[in-house]
Amino acid sequence: MAIDYADSAKEIVRLIGSDNNVISVTHCATRLRFVLKDYSLVEVESLKRVKGVITAMQASGQMQVVIGNHVGDAYREVQNLLTIDESAAVPQPNIGMVSRIMDIISSIFAPFLYPLAACGVLQGIISLLIAIDLMDPASGTYRILNFVSWTGFTFLPVMVAFTAAKKFNVNPFTAVISACALVSPDYLNMLTANKILTANSADPAVQALMKGAVENPEISKVMVQIAGIPLDAAPLTFMGLPVEYLSYTSSVIPIILMVWGMSYVQRFFERLLPMVIRNLFTPMFCLAIMVPFTLLAFGPIGNMIGGAIGGVYNTLYHLSPAIAGFVVGALWMPLVTLGVHWGITPVTVGNYATLGYDTFTGLQASAVFGMAGAVLGVYLKAKDAELKRMALSAGVTALFGITEPAIYGVALRLKRPMICGCLAGAAGGMIAGAFNAVSWSYCIPGIAVLPVFFKEGHMTQFLGFLASIFVAFILGMIFSWVAGFKENSQPDVRSVPQPGTL
Repeated sequence: MAIDYADSAKEIVRLIGSDNNVISVTHCATRLRFVLKDYSLVEVESLKRVKGVITAMQASGQMQVVIGNHVGDAYREVQNLLTIDESAAVPQPNIGMVSRIMDIISSIFAPFLYPLAACGVLQGIISLLIAIDLMDPASGTYRILNFVSWTGFTFLPVMVAFTAAKKFNVNPFTAVISACALVSPDYLNMLTANKILTANSADPAVQALMKGAVENPEISKVMVQIAGIPLDAAPLTFMGLPVEYLSYTSSVIPIILMVWGMSYVQRFFERLLPMVIRNLFTPMFCLAIMVPFTLLAFGPIGNMIGGAIGGVYNTLYHLSPAIAGFVVGALWMPLVTLGVHWGITPVTVGNYATLGYDTFTGLQASAVFGMAGAVLGVYLKAKDAELKRMALSAGVTALFGITEPAIYGVALRLKRPMICGCLAGAAGGMIAGAFNAVSWSYCIPGIAVLPVFFKEGHMTQFLGFLASIFVAFILGMIFSWVAGFKENSQPDVRSVPQPGTL
């Protein structure tokens, strides 16, 4: 029986202190995230017992209500009950730096994770169809579907800018235009021309040409054309400062920094300018200041930060993929529980942009299937009919990549299945690491996205990946069965969505 989220939403709003206590509400893949005026007004234990609510907790300066994969339905019903001034500044929660960073990352990435993952799944399906000779890579069908599948990654900066603008209280259209400028054809043409120049930089004639371009730009225009080097390859400067040529396609950190900086520029000019010209000139100053500043500073800084973060993980991975797989498989579910799993998102996105694949997701999948197996093991062993129904619903949902119903609804409350799922994930992760399993495009690991892990010419990696998730799933069930659990520790049936609702 499907849950009526209209009724549940009324209870949720009442138990968090009513409409007047809500500053803002957003949602990620499974949670409603409330920023409140007074958290002491929240009736947490009663909130956990609302029909359709898996659990609730205060974390990262928010009241987080875990719903599951019907969170969108709950969010729409909650929105209908709230009156929120979206133009008002949202106060920053008084939390630690790490929690604040996790909150920023989750707020920026959560709204478009599923559409971005859909692009990745489409890429995987195309690759699979080509491998089994059901699609010709020279056909128009392939070429159209291929560029469609890459569009989400090409214009990732635009989506990041839009959601970051909401997080930092910036005009979203100003932020989007700024991001579009960094992936515009004109800038990409300059970037391509610079690559041509760099490839010929050892040529003495080219060196002399570029020296002349710096000393006399007017003469260099003619010289560049005569030499056959693209005009856009001449050194790019802004107000005399050299601009480093960087690609912002699939970029994340530079865009976040740009929109964060824009929030200060916008507030400054909104205070400074008279009302009659504020709406026109504030966006103009934001664009004219922040796009060049990003090219000069935030771009190189963000590129360096992203490279350093990704480099640390990739270095550790290359030291021992099997050990890395064990660690990721064992710790991923506890990280989800703590809400700090969002910190890996910029790393995985950066890997796709720089490497064309991601190793972390190949290891992470074992943790997902290990937890699914552990909870389905509860279903097989449990005697209580209600517990069996809850475990079946949560376990099947976990197979499709949504693990929070399994974690909060069953595993954590019964305790031992949580440990069993982590151990099974660690075992599967070691196998995935040993076979260098990777995902070839962004995805949320689950049974529906298996084509994303396949690529023609990499069959051994793919088979190793399949073995890793199979082992994790089977071990999860076996461990839960053997370890057992106390059924009187089962979750309250009112707090977990029933079969057919997840």
